[in-house]
Amino acid sequence: MRQIAIVLSLVLALPALAQEGPKISSAIIALDRNQDLEAAKGFIAEAGEIIATKPQSEIKSKDLAKFYYYKGVINYRIHSGGKSLAELEPNALNKALQAFENLLAYEKKIDKERYSDEAREQMKQVVNDLARQAIGYSQNGDFQKAFNGFMKVYQLKKQPYIDMLDTTMMYNAAVMAQNAKMYDTALALNQNLLEMGYHGTTYSATNVETGEKTVFPTPDMMNRMVKSGKFENPEASGDVQPQLYEAASSLALMKEDTALYNQLVEEGRKKYPKNANLLRAELQILFNKKQYDKALNNLDQAIAQNPESVVMRYNKGVILQTEMGRKDEALQAYQKALELDSGYTDALYMSSIIYIDSANAVGDRMNDLPLDATTKYEKLKKKQKTIFEEALPYLEKAYEANPDDGQVVTALRQVYRALKMYEKAKGLPK
Repeated sequence: MRQIAIVLSLVLALPALAQEGPKISSAIIALDRNQDLEAAKGFIAEAGEIIATKPQSEIKSKDLAKFYYYKGVINYRIHSGGKSLAELEPNALNKALQAFENLLAYEKKIDKERYSDEAREQMKQVVNDLARQAIGYSQNGDFQKAFNGFMKVYQLKKQPYIDMLDTTMMYNAAVMAQNAKMYDTALALNQNLLEMGYHGTTYSATNVETGEKTVFPTPDMMNRMVKSGKFENPEASGDVQPQLYEAASSLALMKEDTALYNQLVEEGRKKYPKNANLLRAELQILFNKKQYDKALNNLDQAIAQNPESVVMRYNKGVILQTEMGRKDEALQAYQKALELDSGYTDALYMSSIIYIDSANAVGDRMNDLPLDATTKYEKLKKKQKTIFEEALPYLEKAYEANPDDGQVVTALRQVYRALKMYEKAKGLPK
Protein backbone atom coordinates (compact mmCIF):
# COMPACT_ATOMS: atom_id res chain seq x y z
CA MET A 1 0.00 0.00 0.00
CA ARG A 2 2.83 2.36 0.81
CA GLN A 3 4.31 1.82 -2.66
CA ILE A 4 0.96 2.57 -4.39
CA ALA A 5 0.57 5.79 -2.39
CA ILE A 6 3.98 6.98 -3.53
CA VAL A 7 3.13 6.36 -7.19
CA LEU A 8 -0.16 8.20 -6.87
CA SER A 9 1.53 11.17 -5.23
CA LEU A 10 4.00 11.36 -8.09
CA VAL A 11 1.20 11.37 -10.65
CA LEU A 12 -0.62 14.12 -8.79
CA ALA A 13 2.56 16.20 -8.65
CA LEU A 14 2.99 16.31 -12.46
CA PRO A 15 1.58 19.60 -13.89
CA ALA A 16 -1.15 19.28 -16.51
CA LEU A 17 0.26 20.07 -19.93
CA ALA A 18 -1.29 23.26 -21.35
CA GLN A 19 -3.36 22.77 -24.51
CA GLU A 20 -3.72 25.32 -27.28
CA GLY A 21 -6.96 23.84 -28.68
CA PRO A 22 -9.31 25.05 -25.92
CA LYS A 23 -7.77 28.53 -26.00
CA ILE A 24 -8.28 28.78 -29.76
CA SER A 25 -11.88 27.60 -29.36
CA SER A 26 -12.46 30.19 -26.63
CA ALA A 27 -11.08 32.89 -28.94
CA ILE A 28 -13.48 31.83 -31.72
CA ILE A 29 -16.46 31.81 -29.33
CA ALA A 30 -15.57 35.27 -28.03
CA LEU A 31 -15.21 36.50 -31.60
CA ASP A 32 -18.22 34.92 -33.30
CA ARG A 33 -20.78 34.61 -30.54
CA ASN A 34 -20.01 37.43 -28.16
CA GLN A 35 -18.29 39.88 -30.50
CA ASP A 36 -15.83 40.44 -27.67
CA LEU A 37 -12.61 41.35 -29.47
CA GLU A 38 -10.69 42.06 -26.29
CA ALA A 39 -11.43 38.58 -24.91
CA ALA A 40 -10.75 37.00 -28.29
CA LYS A 41 -7.40 38.76 -28.49
CA GLY A 42 -6.53 37.53 -24.98
CA PHE A 43 -7.39 33.90 -25.73
CA ILE A 44 -5.54 33.84 -29.05
CA ALA A 45 -2.50 35.40 -27.37
CA GLU A 46 -2.57 32.66 -24.71
CA ALA A 47 -2.81 30.04 -27.43
CA GLY A 48 0.21 31.61 -29.11
CA GLU A 49 2.21 31.48 -25.89
CA ILE A 50 1.44 27.76 -25.55
CA ILE A 51 2.30 27.03 -29.18
CA ALA A 52 5.62 28.86 -28.79
CA THR A 53 6.70 26.33 -26.14
CA LYS A 54 6.12 23.26 -28.33
CA PRO A 55 7.75 21.74 -31.39
CA GLN A 56 5.43 22.19 -34.37
CA SER A 57 5.25 18.42 -34.78
CA GLU A 58 3.41 18.15 -31.44
CA ILE A 59 0.62 20.50 -32.53
CA LYS A 60 -2.33 19.20 -34.50
CA SER A 61 -2.25 20.63 -38.01
CA LYS A 62 -5.90 21.66 -37.84
CA ASP A 63 -5.24 23.54 -34.59
CA LEU A 64 -2.20 25.38 -35.92
CA ALA A 65 -3.99 26.34 -39.13
CA LYS A 66 -6.99 27.50 -37.10
CA PHE A 67 -4.70 29.51 -34.81
CA TYR A 68 -3.02 31.36 -37.67
CA TYR A 69 -6.30 32.08 -39.42
CA TYR A 70 -8.18 33.37 -36.39
CA LYS A 71 -5.22 35.38 -35.17
CA GLY A 72 -5.39 37.14 -38.54
CA VAL A 73 -9.17 37.59 -38.37
CA ILE A 74 -9.12 38.93 -34.80
CA ASN A 75 -6.38 41.45 -35.52
CA TYR A 76 -8.02 42.57 -38.74
CA ARG A 77 -11.33 43.16 -36.95
CA ILE A 78 -9.50 45.14 -34.26
CA HIS A 79 -7.91 47.25 -37.00
CA SER A 80 -11.28 47.72 -38.73
CA GLY A 81 -12.91 48.80 -35.48
CA GLY A 82 -11.44 52.28 -35.76
CA LYS A 83 -10.07 54.53 -33.05
CA SER A 84 -12.13 52.90 -30.31
CA LEU A 85 -10.05 49.71 -30.65
CA ALA A 86 -6.73 51.26 -31.66
CA GLU A 87 -5.31 51.04 -28.15
CA LEU A 88 -6.17 47.34 -27.97
CA GLU A 89 -3.54 46.61 -30.62
CA PRO A 90 -1.88 49.57 -32.39
CA ASN A 91 -0.12 47.22 -34.85
CA ALA A 92 -3.19 45.09 -35.58
CA LEU A 93 -3.07 45.44 -39.38
CA ASN A 94 0.51 44.19 -39.67
CA LYS A 95 -0.18 41.39 -37.20
CA ALA A 96 -3.16 40.32 -39.29
CA LEU A 97 -0.98 40.33 -42.37
CA GLN A 98 1.70 38.22 -40.68
CA ALA A 99 -0.85 35.70 -39.39
CA PHE A 100 -2.45 35.20 -42.80
CA GLU A 101 0.96 34.86 -44.43
CA ASN A 102 1.91 32.25 -41.83
CA LEU A 103 -1.29 30.34 -42.54
CA LEU A 104 -0.77 30.28 -46.30
CA ALA A 105 2.84 29.17 -45.91
CA TYR A 106 1.90 26.46 -43.38
CA GLU A 107 -0.98 25.00 -45.37
CA LYS A 108 1.18 24.97 -48.47
CA LYS A 109 3.86 23.11 -46.50
CA ILE A 110 1.47 20.42 -45.25
CA ASP A 111 -0.35 20.35 -48.61
CA LYS A 112 -3.76 20.67 -47.00
CA GLU A 113 -5.84 23.80 -47.32
CA ARG A 114 -8.43 24.35 -44.62
CA TYR A 115 -8.50 28.13 -44.39
CA SER A 116 -6.37 29.27 -47.31
CA ASP A 117 -9.25 30.40 -49.54
CA GLU A 118 -10.74 32.53 -46.76
CA ALA A 119 -7.31 33.89 -45.90
CA ARG A 120 -6.65 34.94 -49.49
CA GLU A 121 -9.86 36.95 -49.51
CA GLN A 122 -8.96 38.52 -46.16
CA MET A 123 -5.48 39.32 -47.47
CA LYS A 124 -6.94 41.42 -50.28
CA GLN A 125 -8.71 43.59 -47.71
CA VAL A 126 -5.56 43.81 -45.58
CA VAL A 127 -3.46 44.91 -48.56
CA ASN A 128 -6.02 47.55 -49.57
CA ASP A 129 -5.96 48.90 -46.01
CA LEU A 130 -2.16 48.97 -46.08
CA ALA A 131 -2.40 51.10 -49.23
CA ARG A 132 -4.84 53.46 -47.50
CA GLN A 133 -2.48 53.60 -44.52
CA ALA A 134 0.40 54.59 -46.82
CA ILE A 135 -1.74 57.32 -48.36
CA GLY A 136 -2.43 58.61 -44.85
CA TYR A 137 1.30 58.73 -44.09
CA SER A 138 1.90 60.70 -47.29
CA GLN A 139 -0.84 63.19 -46.44
CA ASN A 140 0.70 63.70 -43.00
CA GLY A 141 4.13 64.34 -44.50
CA ASP A 142 5.70 61.10 -43.21
CA PHE A 143 7.26 60.28 -46.58
CA GLN A 144 9.58 57.54 -45.31
CA LYS A 145 6.68 55.52 -43.86
CA ALA A 146 4.60 56.23 -46.95
CA PHE A 147 7.42 54.94 -49.16
CA ASN A 148 7.74 51.77 -47.07
CA GLY A 149 3.98 51.27 -47.19
CA PHE A 150 3.61 51.67 -50.93
CA MET A 151 6.55 49.36 -51.65
CA LYS A 152 5.14 46.77 -49.24
CA VAL A 153 1.78 46.86 -51.02
CA TYR A 154 3.51 46.60 -54.41
CA GLN A 155 5.38 43.47 -53.27
CA LEU A 156 2.32 41.93 -51.60
CA LYS A 157 0.14 42.37 -54.67
CA LYS A 158 2.64 40.37 -56.68
CA GLN A 159 2.05 37.37 -54.39
CA PRO A 160 -0.06 34.46 -55.74
CA TYR A 161 -3.08 35.29 -53.56
CA ILE A 162 -3.52 38.57 -55.47
CA ASP A 163 -1.23 38.08 -58.50
CA MET A 164 -1.30 41.67 -59.71
CA LEU A 165 1.48 43.96 -60.89
CA ASP A 166 0.28 47.23 -59.37
CA THR A 167 2.77 49.68 -60.86
CA THR A 168 0.77 52.56 -59.43
CA MET A 169 2.11 51.54 -56.00
CA MET A 170 5.66 51.70 -57.37
CA TYR A 171 4.93 55.13 -58.84
CA ASN A 172 3.63 56.34 -55.47
CA ALA A 173 6.73 54.90 -53.81
CA ALA A 174 8.96 56.76 -56.29
CA VAL A 175 7.24 60.05 -55.45
CA MET A 176 7.56 59.39 -51.71
CA ALA A 177 11.23 58.42 -52.08
CA GLN A 178 11.95 61.73 -53.78
CA ASN A 179 10.01 63.64 -51.13
CA ALA A 180 11.97 61.77 -48.45
CA LYS A 181 15.23 62.79 -50.20
CA MET A 182 16.04 59.15 -51.00
CA TYR A 183 17.31 60.28 -54.37
CA ASP A 184 19.14 57.12 -55.48
CA THR A 185 16.06 55.02 -54.71
CA ALA A 186 13.76 57.50 -56.43
CA LEU A 187 15.92 57.49 -59.56
CA ALA A 188 16.01 53.68 -59.68
CA LEU A 189 12.23 53.44 -59.28
CA ASN A 190 11.56 56.04 -61.96
CA GLN A 191 13.87 54.18 -64.35
CA ASN A 192 12.09 50.91 -63.53
CA LEU A 193 8.73 52.50 -64.29
CA LEU A 194 10.01 53.80 -67.62
CA GLU A 195 11.39 50.37 -68.52
CA MET A 196 8.02 48.82 -67.62
CA GLY A 197 6.24 51.31 -69.88
CA TYR A 198 4.20 52.76 -67.02
CA HIS A 199 1.81 55.54 -68.03
CA GLY A 200 -0.42 55.80 -64.95
CA THR A 201 -3.49 55.70 -67.15
CA THR A 202 -6.85 55.40 -65.37
CA TYR A 203 -9.26 52.86 -66.84
CA SER A 204 -12.91 53.38 -66.01
CA ALA A 205 -16.40 52.46 -67.15
CA THR A 206 -19.96 53.24 -66.06
CA ASN A 207 -21.96 50.72 -64.06
CA VAL A 208 -25.12 50.07 -66.11
CA GLU A 209 -27.26 49.42 -63.03
CA THR A 210 -26.14 52.28 -60.77
CA GLY A 211 -24.81 54.80 -63.31
CA GLU A 212 -21.66 55.25 -61.22
CA LYS A 213 -18.17 55.35 -62.72
CA THR A 214 -15.87 52.52 -61.61
CA VAL A 215 -12.07 52.52 -61.93
CA PHE A 216 -10.39 49.23 -62.92
CA PRO A 217 -6.78 48.27 -62.18
CA THR A 218 -6.08 47.04 -65.73
CA PRO A 219 -7.50 47.65 -69.22
CA ASP A 220 -8.18 43.91 -69.59
CA MET A 221 -10.41 43.89 -66.52
CA MET A 222 -12.27 46.96 -67.78
CA ASN A 223 -12.80 45.36 -71.18
CA ARG A 224 -14.02 42.10 -69.63
CA MET A 225 -16.57 43.92 -67.49
CA VAL A 226 -17.80 45.95 -70.46
CA LYS A 227 -18.07 42.75 -72.50
CA SER A 228 -20.17 41.19 -69.73
CA GLY A 229 -22.76 43.91 -70.26
CA LYS A 230 -22.58 45.14 -66.66
CA PHE A 231 -20.55 48.20 -67.62
CA GLU A 232 -20.51 50.65 -70.53
CA ASN A 233 -18.69 53.73 -71.85
CA PRO A 234 -15.11 52.55 -71.21
CA GLU A 235 -12.44 55.22 -71.20
CA ALA A 236 -8.74 55.63 -70.54
CA SER A 237 -7.34 58.93 -69.27
CA GLY A 238 -4.10 60.43 -68.02
CA ASP A 239 -0.43 59.86 -68.75
CA VAL A 240 2.32 60.51 -66.19
CA GLN A 241 5.19 59.16 -68.30
CA PRO A 242 6.40 62.67 -69.27
CA GLN A 243 6.69 63.44 -65.55
CA LEU A 244 8.70 60.24 -65.09
CA TYR A 245 11.22 61.49 -67.64
CA GLU A 246 11.29 64.89 -65.96
CA ALA A 247 11.82 63.40 -62.50
CA ALA A 248 14.40 60.82 -63.59
CA SER A 249 16.43 63.33 -65.61
CA SER A 250 16.35 65.83 -62.74
CA LEU A 251 17.56 63.15 -60.31
CA ALA A 252 20.31 62.10 -62.72
CA LEU A 253 21.46 65.71 -62.89
CA MET A 254 21.54 65.89 -59.10
CA LYS A 255 23.87 62.87 -59.16
CA GLU A 256 25.98 64.66 -61.78
CA ASP A 257 25.37 61.76 -64.16
CA THR A 258 25.40 63.89 -67.30
CA ALA A 259 25.29 60.92 -69.67
CA LEU A 260 22.13 59.52 -68.07
CA TYR A 261 20.59 63.00 -67.90
CA ASN A 262 21.19 63.57 -71.60
CA GLN A 263 19.88 60.10 -72.46
CA LEU A 264 16.65 60.55 -70.48
CA VAL A 265 15.97 64.01 -71.87
CA GLU A 266 16.59 62.80 -75.41
CA GLU A 267 14.26 59.82 -74.98
CA GLY A 268 11.60 61.97 -73.37
CA ARG A 269 11.78 64.61 -76.10
CA LYS A 270 11.34 61.99 -78.82
CA LYS A 271 8.23 60.58 -77.14
CA TYR A 272 6.80 63.88 -75.92
CA PRO A 273 7.96 66.67 -78.24
CA LYS A 274 5.36 69.07 -76.86
CA ASN A 275 6.36 68.71 -73.21
CA ALA A 276 7.59 72.14 -72.15
CA ASN A 277 9.81 70.98 -69.28
CA LEU A 278 11.64 68.41 -71.38
CA LEU A 279 12.02 70.97 -74.14
CA ARG A 280 13.66 73.39 -71.70
CA ALA A 281 15.91 70.63 -70.40
CA GLU A 282 17.04 69.88 -73.94
CA LEU A 283 17.61 73.59 -74.54
CA GLN A 284 20.03 73.68 -71.61
CA ILE A 285 21.89 70.65 -72.98
CA LEU A 286 22.22 72.27 -76.40
CA PHE A 287 23.36 75.52 -74.81
CA ASN A 288 25.98 73.68 -72.74
CA LYS A 289 27.22 71.96 -75.89
CA LYS A 290 27.28 75.32 -77.70
CA GLN A 291 24.97 73.94 -80.37
CA TYR A 292 23.31 77.30 -80.81
CA ASP A 293 21.57 76.64 -84.13
CA LYS A 294 19.84 73.62 -82.60
CA ALA A 295 19.08 75.67 -79.50
CA LEU A 296 17.37 78.32 -81.62
CA ASN A 297 15.32 75.64 -83.36
CA ASN A 298 14.37 74.32 -79.93
CA LEU A 299 13.32 77.81 -78.82
CA ASP A 300 11.23 78.33 -81.95
CA GLN A 301 9.39 75.08 -81.12
CA ALA A 302 8.80 76.31 -77.59
CA ILE A 303 7.51 79.66 -78.82
CA ALA A 304 5.24 77.93 -81.34
CA GLN A 305 3.78 75.83 -78.51
CA ASN A 306 3.42 78.84 -76.24
CA PRO A 307 3.36 82.13 -78.18
CA GLU A 308 2.77 84.04 -74.94
CA SER A 309 6.08 82.88 -73.42
CA VAL A 310 8.10 86.00 -72.59
CA VAL A 311 11.02 83.96 -71.23
CA MET A 312 11.49 81.89 -74.39
CA ARG A 313 11.56 84.99 -76.59
CA TYR A 314 14.04 86.59 -74.19
CA ASN A 315 16.24 83.46 -74.21
CA LYS A 316 16.23 83.51 -77.98
CA GLY A 317 17.44 87.10 -77.90
CA VAL A 318 20.25 86.25 -75.46
CA ILE A 319 21.59 83.44 -77.68
CA LEU A 320 21.39 85.62 -80.79
CA GLN A 321 23.10 88.53 -79.03
CA THR A 322 25.74 86.98 -76.80
CA GLU A 323 26.61 83.74 -78.57
CA MET A 324 25.98 84.40 -82.26
CA GLY A 325 26.48 88.16 -82.62
CA ARG A 326 23.20 88.58 -84.53
CA LYS A 327 22.19 91.76 -82.74
CA ASP A 328 19.42 92.95 -85.06
CA GLU A 329 17.61 89.61 -84.70
CA ALA A 330 18.24 89.74 -80.94
CA LEU A 331 16.55 93.16 -80.77
CA GLN A 332 13.57 91.74 -82.63
CA ALA A 333 13.33 88.88 -80.13
CA TYR A 334 13.53 91.29 -77.17
CA GLN A 335 10.93 93.51 -78.79
CA LYS A 336 8.54 90.54 -79.06
CA ALA A 337 9.13 89.81 -75.37
CA LEU A 338 8.45 93.45 -74.46
CA GLU A 339 5.26 93.46 -76.48
CA LEU A 340 4.05 90.74 -74.15
CA ASP A 341 5.49 92.33 -70.98
CA SER A 342 6.60 95.93 -71.35
CA GLY A 343 8.24 95.96 -67.92
CA TYR A 344 10.37 92.83 -68.39
CA THR A 345 13.61 94.20 -66.95
CA ASP A 346 16.01 91.68 -68.45
CA ALA A 347 14.77 92.30 -72.00
CA LEU A 348 14.94 96.06 -71.46
CA TYR A 349 18.48 95.88 -70.09
CA MET A 350 19.81 93.53 -72.81
CA SER A 351 18.25 95.73 -75.50
CA SER A 352 20.05 98.75 -74.06
CA ILE A 353 23.35 96.85 -74.04
CA ILE A 354 23.08 96.32 -77.80
CA TYR A 355 22.87 100.09 -78.26
CA ILE A 356 25.57 100.83 -75.67
CA ASP A 357 27.96 98.35 -77.32
CA SER A 358 27.24 99.98 -80.67
CA ALA A 359 27.85 103.45 -79.23
CA ASN A 360 31.09 102.31 -77.62
CA ALA A 361 32.20 100.87 -80.97
CA VAL A 362 31.61 104.30 -82.53
CA GLY A 363 33.72 105.79 -79.69
CA ASP A 364 36.58 103.42 -80.59
CA ARG A 365 36.42 104.63 -84.20
CA MET A 366 36.53 108.23 -82.97
CA ASN A 367 39.62 107.51 -80.91
CA ASP A 368 41.35 105.99 -83.91
CA LEU A 369 40.91 109.14 -86.04
CA PRO A 370 43.87 111.46 -86.61
CA LEU A 371 43.77 114.83 -84.84
CA ASP A 372 43.00 116.75 -88.02
CA ALA A 373 39.89 114.66 -88.93
CA THR A 374 37.62 117.11 -87.13
CA THR A 375 34.66 116.88 -89.48
CA LYS A 376 34.58 113.09 -89.38
CA TYR A 377 35.02 113.14 -85.62
CA GLU A 378 32.03 115.46 -85.11
CA LYS A 379 29.92 113.34 -87.39
CA LEU A 380 30.74 110.19 -85.43
CA LYS A 381 30.20 112.01 -82.16
CA LYS A 382 26.71 112.99 -83.28
CA LYS A 383 26.03 109.40 -84.33
CA GLN A 384 27.21 108.10 -80.96
CA LYS A 385 24.95 110.55 -79.13
CA THR A 386 21.98 109.36 -81.19
CA ILE A 387 22.72 105.72 -80.31
CA PHE A 388 23.00 106.52 -76.59
CA GLU A 389 19.67 108.32 -76.84
CA GLU A 390 18.16 105.14 -78.29
CA ALA A 391 19.48 103.14 -75.32
CA LEU A 392 18.15 105.61 -72.74
CA PRO A 393 14.40 104.77 -72.80
CA TYR A 394 15.13 101.07 -72.28
CA LEU A 395 17.29 101.75 -69.23
CA GLU A 396 14.98 104.31 -67.69
CA LYS A 397 12.07 101.92 -68.01
CA ALA A 398 14.15 99.06 -66.58
CA TYR A 399 15.22 101.26 -63.66
CA GLU A 400 11.61 102.26 -63.05
CA ALA A 401 10.59 98.58 -63.00
CA ASN A 402 13.49 97.44 -60.81
CA PRO A 403 15.50 100.25 -59.14
CA ASP A 404 17.52 97.71 -57.13
CA ASP A 405 19.10 96.10 -60.20
CA GLY A 406 22.78 97.09 -59.97
CA GLN A 407 23.53 96.34 -63.62
CA VAL A 408 20.72 98.59 -64.76
CA VAL A 409 21.89 101.41 -62.47
CA THR A 410 25.49 101.15 -63.74
CA ALA A 411 24.44 101.18 -67.39
CA LEU A 412 22.01 104.05 -66.87
CA ARG A 413 24.69 106.12 -65.13
CA GLN A 414 27.03 105.55 -68.10
CA VAL A 415 24.40 106.72 -70.58
CA TYR A 416 23.48 109.79 -68.49
CA ARG A 417 27.12 110.82 -68.38
CA ALA A 418 27.60 110.16 -72.10
CA LEU A 419 24.64 112.47 -72.76
CA LYS A 420 25.97 115.01 -70.23
CA MET A 421 22.94 114.54 -68.00
CA TYR A 422 25.11 114.84 -64.90
CA GLU A 423 22.43 115.79 -62.38
CA LYS A 424 20.45 112.70 -63.24
CA ALA A 425 23.57 110.59 -62.99
CA LYS A 426 24.23 111.99 -59.50
CA GLY A 427 20.68 111.14 -58.46
CA LEU A 428 21.15 107.44 -59.03
CA PRO A 429 21.88 105.17 -56.04
CA LYS A 430 25.51 104.20 -55.58
